[in-house]
Amino acid sequence: MKSVILGTAMVGLSAVPALAEMNSPQAARHVLSLNDVEITALIDDVSIITGYTFILHPDVRRTKVTVMSQAPMSTDDVFQVFLSTLRVNGFAAIPAGKGVYRIVPEQTAIGEAGGPATSPNSFVTQVVKLDNFSAIEAAQMVKPLIDPQGQVVANARSNTLVVVDYASNMPRVRDLIAGLDDSDRTTIQTVSLSNVPAREMETILSDLLGRQEDGATTNFEVSASTSSNAIVVRGDEMTVNRAIRVARELDETDPVRDSLRVIPLVNSDGEEIVPILEKLAETMAAQAGPGDLQLPGATIAHHPPSNSLVVSASPETLLAMERVVDALDQRRAQVLVEAIIVEMSDDTARELGVQFLLSGTGDSTVPFLSTNFSRSAPNLLSLAGALADPSVFGGTNPFTTGAVNSLLGLEGVSIGGGGRSGDTLFGAILTAVEQDTQSRVLSKPFNMTLDNGTSELVVGQEIPITTGEALGDNNSNPFRTVERTEVGIKLTVTPRISSDDTVRLDIYQEVSSVLGAVGTSSTDLITNLRTINTSVLADSGEIIVIGGLIEQTDTLVNSKVPVLGDVPVMGELFKSEGRDVGRTNLMVFIRPTIVRNRNDARAVTSRNYRYIRAEEMLREDSDQENSAIDAFISEVLGTAPPTE
Repeated sequence: MKSVILGTAMVGLSAVPALAEMNSPQAARHVLSLNDVEITALIDDVSIITGYTFILHPDVRRTKVTVMSQAPMSTDDVFQVFLSTLRVNGFAAIPAGKGVYRIVPEQTAIGEAGGPATSPNSFVTQVVKLDNFSAIEAAQMVKPLIDPQGQVVANARSNTLVVVDYASNMPRVRDLIAGLDDSDRTTIQTVSLSNVPAREMETILSDLLGRQEDGATTNFEVSASTSSNAIVVRGDEMTVNRAIRVARELDETDPVRDSLRVIPLVNSDGEEIVPILEKLAETMAAQAGPGDLQLPGATIAHHPPSNSLVVSASPETLLAMERVVDALDQRRAQVLVEAIIVEMSDDTARELGVQFLLSGTGDSTVPFLSTNFSRSAPNLLSLAGALADPSVFGGTNPFTTGAVNSLLGLEGVSIGGGGRSGDTLFGAILTAVEQDTQSRVLSKPFNMTLDNGTSELVVGQEIPITTGEALGDNNSNPFRTVERTEVGIKLTVTPRISSDDTVRLDIYQEVSSVLGAVGTSSTDLITNLRTINTSVLADSGEIIVIGGLIEQTDTLVNSKVPVLGDVPVMGELFKSEGRDVGRTNLMVFIRPTIVRNRNDARAVTSRNYRYIRAEEMLREDSDQENSAIDAFISEVLGTAPPTE
C-alpha cells in the first residue's frame, strides 16, 4: 500500500499560526468574552490579536457565536479556539498567502483540502493505493468511520482510494485501509446498530474480545462511527464473527422493555377499545399450542384524562393489538340527517237543523214536547231549563251553567225565540253552520351524528295529562295524579355508511300536537300522534320519502224525528242534517349527507347558516343593512360567520 500526500498545506477548521515561532514566555495573554455576537466581531478581535488578514465568504456574515474563556490564553491558543469555533459553525480557514486566510464553508474547504496538516482540526486529502484488496469494497468499509463532512472516493481502474477527512481521524482510516490491504486477509466487517450507541458497543466488544485471559492483547480492533451509529470490527475471521453475533444480540430490543406500550387514541373512546383488546388477548392465548412458548397474560388499562391505553403483554400480542388499534382509531365520518315533514289538511263541516220545545211548569197539565239533536248548538233544553224558577230546585238552578256554556260555544247563525205564558214554556231555534278549516305544517328537523352513532333531537313541550282521580274521606279533598307527556317533534337516527357512500338509516320519527279538550266542560286533552319507525337505504345527498298518509273522510249525519221528519216540506222542522268532509296529506322525506372532512362540514354549516341569516334579513320589521346574527357571532365567539 502506498500513500501520497497531495498539494500544499491547508488549514480547514484549524491551522498553525506563523506567529508561534515568535512566541516567547513573555508573550501577551488574552481573554475572550463574546456572548451571542456576530462572527465578524470575533474575526475582528482575532485579527487584532494575531495580526492575520481574513477574507470572508458571504455566508459567514449571517452567523452568531458565543466564545467565553475563563483563563488568559496565548496568541496560539486564541487562534486554535478561533479555528475550533469555525469548525463548530461549519466553516474553515484556508491559507491564501503569508498571514492571509480565506474563511469559507466547510464543503468548499473539503474541495480544496491538501496536506500535510500540523493540527488535528485540519482537513487533509490522502490518496492510498491498495495492492491486495478492492478499492470499491474498501470505500464501503471506510465510509462509516469518516466525518459526515468528509469524502471517500474509489478509483477501480487504478485501485486507489481518495480520502478527505480531519487530520485527527486520518490515522484510524489509514490503519483500517492497511488492515484491509494486508496480505494475510484479516477479516473486517461493518455492523450498523439500531438501539445501542456505537461508542458503548465499541467499549463492550473491546473489553470482551480485545484481551486474552492472561491480559495480553489480541489482533482484534473495534472502531465506532457516531455519525452513522455503526462499528467496524477487524481481526481473525472467528473473532470477528463472534463479535458480530454479540453485537447483534445486544442491539436487539430488550424483551422486558418491549412488553409495555402506551397507545394514545385520537378518534376512539378507550372504554370501547379495551373490551376488544381483552378479547383479542384471550383468543391469542387460547390459540397457543402445547409446544408453543406460553404467552404471559395481557393487562390493558384506560387512562381517561389522556384517552390512552396502557398495555402490558408479550411482543407478539402487543404487535397484534397495535395493528387492531391502528385500524379502529380512524377518523369516523359524520352524517347530517335532514327530515322534511309536510302535512296539509282541509276540513269542511256543514250543519242545518231546527229545535223546538213545548212544556208546562209546576202542576200544569200542558204536555212536554221537544226536539233536540246532539250536534246542534245551543242546547234548547238547557236554555229552557235556565228559565225555570230557582225555588223549584231549592234556590239554585242547575241548568244556568249549562245554558251559559251552550251560548259561549255557539258557532254559525242561530235564530230562535221563546217565552213563557202562564204555566207554559215554549221556544224554537234554527241553527245553520258552515265551517272550513285549512292547515299546512312544514317542519325540517335535522341533526348531525357520527357514523354508527345514535343521535336524538327533541323540540316540543311537556303537557300535563291526568292519569287518575280520587276522593278523600267523606268524598272530600279530591286529588289527581298527573303525568308529564312530551309533545312536539322527535327525531332519532342511527346512520351506517357503506363503502359506496350509501347510508343505511335506522329512523324513529314522531310528531305530536295538542288537538284540544275532550269537551267544553272537560280538562282532559286530545293529542295527535304520528310516528314512523323504519330502516332505509339512501345515497349521500339524495332525498327519499320514508312514509306518509293520504286520508279523505266524508261523514254525513242525519238526525230526525221518526215519521214527522219524513213529511215533505214540513219534515224539515223535525230534523237536523250535518256533513263533515276532511282531507289529510302527510309526507315525510329524509336526506342524508356524508361529512368526511373539514371542507364537507364547512359546506353544510354554511348552507344552513345562510338560510337562517336570510330568514332574519327578510323579516318585515328588519330594516338593518347588517345581520344581527353576524354581529352576535362576532361579539360572542370573536370570529367571522361560517363561510364555504
